[in-house]
Amino acid sequence: MFRRHPLAIVIAAAVAGSWTPLAIAQQESAENTIHKESDKPEVIVITASPLARTQISSAQPVSVIAGDELREQHAHTLGETLENEPGISSTHFAGVASSPIIRGLDGPRVKVTQNGLDSGDVSRSSPDHAVTTETSVAEQIEILRGPATLLYGSGAIGGVVNVVDNRIAQEAVGGSRGFYGTRFDTASSLREATLGFTADHKDTVWHFDGFKRRSDDYDVPAFTNDEGETEDTVENSFIDAQGANFGFSYLFDGGYAGVAYGRLEQEYGIPGHHHGHEEEHEDEHGDEHEGEHADENMEEAGPYAELWQNRIQFHAGLYQPWTGIEQAEVRYGFTDYQHQEIEDGSPASTFQNEQNELRVTLTHEPLAGWNGAFGYHYFDQDLNAFGEEAYTPPSTTTRHGLFWLVEQQFGDLNWQGGLRYEQVDVDAPTLVDNAYSSLSFTPLSASIGFTYQATPQLQFAANFSHAQRAPSGSELFSDGTHLATQTYELGLVYELHQEGEHEYHVEANDRAPVEEKSNNIDLGMHFETEHLHLQANLFYNQVDDYVFGAFTGVNSEDLMHEDDHDEHGDEHADEHDHGEGLPVIAFTQRDVELYGYELSGKYHLNERWEVEAFSDYIRARTRDGAENLPRIPTQRFGTDVHYLGNNWRASLGYTYYAQQDRIAINEEPTASYGLVDAKVSWFPAALAEHNISLYAKAENLTDELGFVHTSFLKEDAPVRGRNFSIGIRGEF
Repeated sequence: MFRRHPLAIVIAAAVAGSWTPLAIAQQESAENTIHKESDKPEVIVITASPLARTQISSAQPVSVIAGDELREQHAHTLGETLENEPGISSTHFAGVASSPIIRGLDGPRVKVTQNGLDSGDVSRSSPDHAVTTETSVAEQIEILRGPATLLYGSGAIGGVVNVVDNRIAQEAVGGSRGFYGTRFDTASSLREATLGFTADHKDTVWHFDGFKRRSDDYDVPAFTNDEGETEDTVENSFIDAQGANFGFSYLFDGGYAGVAYGRLEQEYGIPGHHHGHEEEHEDEHGDEHEGEHADENMEEAGPYAELWQNRIQFHAGLYQPWTGIEQAEVRYGFTDYQHQEIEDGSPASTFQNEQNELRVTLTHEPLAGWNGAFGYHYFDQDLNAFGEEAYTPPSTTTRHGLFWLVEQQFGDLNWQGGLRYEQVDVDAPTLVDNAYSSLSFTPLSASIGFTYQATPQLQFAANFSHAQRAPSGSELFSDGTHLATQTYELGLVYELHQEGEHEYHVEANDRAPVEEKSNNIDLGMHFETEHLHLQANLFYNQVDDYVFGAFTGVNSEDLMHEDDHDEHGDEHADEHDHGEGLPVIAFTQRDVELYGYELSGKYHLNERWEVEAFSDYIRARTRDGAENLPRIPTQRFGTDVHYLGNNWRASLGYTYYAQQDRIAINEEPTASYGLVDAKVSWFPAALAEHNISLYAKAENLTDELGFVHTSFLKEDAPVRGRNFSIGIRGEF
């Protein structure tokens, strides 16, 4: 007998009855093909925590997307896949590299993991760098809102998005099973196919999955970009991506061990590079590289990204290995990654990342009634950047962390807490003249919370956390042109000194960067009856020494560094053409506050009809009230009406994005807009045993022009126009 590993158990909480994972994967009769949302139990995946918690038993807000819901929401980028979840939005880098934003926080504050280990890309440092997790072959996605630093470290001060797949199986699948799917759309001529297969052989489990995706520049309603040009497509927003994963697991009475290899390749356009820059680049390089790239479409396109990633993961678990230890788990990941930005068929800049990560977790027997888990976390990143557009120097980041999580039930109260201590070292060896080229930080994080079951239908939750974060390498050491965001970035180890009307010196900062310190309060309410479901979260986050890129009002053509002051002298100010420069963003540290809410509800009118609604809101500003933080998501209101037929399902929804006029210095307001979506899914009764579903989806039916305030490309990349897509999903 194989004992099921608690980290892989899928737990369901239903009003009555029990549930097993195969109940979602199979349809036993035609009646089961209706896929009624009202009949679904609340499926909670707890791979993101070593303690067996369900959604409603967690003091910290957690949500899980799985099954048909994930298949319907799946998009090329992780940000687009999750952007309709309450409290979650997207950086919206034209749909080619969008990352999730959790409660107004993104980048190095939101940890993106694959099966509990960091994704190993450089997406946390720049919005044009793609997240390398793939949702089309995932089993579920777990979202932890608010600080999740106890297990994942200081890079999770804003939350965690964990993409879970079955590349390393932790239990037998009972023979063999697989899935397949394909999808097409009209707005970008999308062509996508996915395939996966898992099979047992004696005491081993073998896994394969893969995908292929291509799309062209996507259509939008006619708009005028920031250069005064009228467009009806987002130029240079094409995608060409593919990937595959292979996994092997060995199961034995005392546990399991497995290894997996994954390969990902992507080419995608980098929108927002205007003709002026392209001409400048052509003048500089001439025809030297013309025709070098084999793909004619790439030659005609503007700058584009070409990335690949090799990833090896090892997981092993032992059950009751020692007295007092219920289970021990080891997770290790090695990632080799490269991202190049290609112009005129030649790399203009290259980013390389080699990363090792190790987490050892021991779940102990109750101590004075407290269940818990403790462990050690090691992380080592070697990031190399070079080329004319490498805005950040090579750097290494090393983290050592110790953590302990506990919980105990006292009547209707379930108390949960934890501690984490880290040692973080960040080095930029090429910055020999800067006193802060090598920095050490010691973030300390703690959390305490509880859930209270007031009645069988009503539960309250509260969680208080103190979390600290070490600034990332790009926040510390950036000094250069970042064309993807059309800015010039200066890290925390630098400062600007004005010498004349149009002359600014870039000098080493005389103040050492310090850790961010966040104090976060979460209050939650969950109400569940036969016909009504309500979920409400309120949060307040006070952050000391918050790191963000502030617009300085300085043009990059006015910058001088200490080492070129003598060469150029005071004549430098008169030589600039400001039309060729970029706005300078300087990373700074300020005391800020973020607060808001997430509301969602669902009401079952009868066995056929249900109504669903949500709203979220985020307010982010400096604590003195003098300045708003940049690129904060707008308030949203959304509603959907669902009809559940005997073997089909349909829905019609509308989401309103309010105007964002609480803007940072040098930002522009963003107008409101609304999107109408509809979808129909059909589950043929004759093919119920294969869990086949055919679906059609219409997005932005009214062809509304909408600009996304969180995007660096707001003026150049509106939301996708009217789009129709069809697809098929099945299992075998």
